[in-house]
Amino acid sequence: MSENQGQLSFEDALTQLEEIVAELEGGGLPLEQALEKFEQATRLKKQCEEQLAQAEARIEELTEESDEEEPSVS
Repeated sequence: MSENQGQLSFEDALTQLEEIVAELEGGGLPLEQALEKFEQATRLKKQCEEQLAQAEARIEELTEESDEEEPSVS
């Protein structure tokens, strides 16, 4: 992969991860290449998980801000 994985958008990382999974499931790769692909997939998976966690945290933050701004109904 020529791009730095840290610079990939979530969508690009997910697309690359899906492509690697399809290649690995095809079973036609030599062992060494399969291991390299697996390592790439592991890094991409971690990146996607981190980006999802950041998005979730941001959503929670925005939800809390929105709840604080609304007047309480009693």
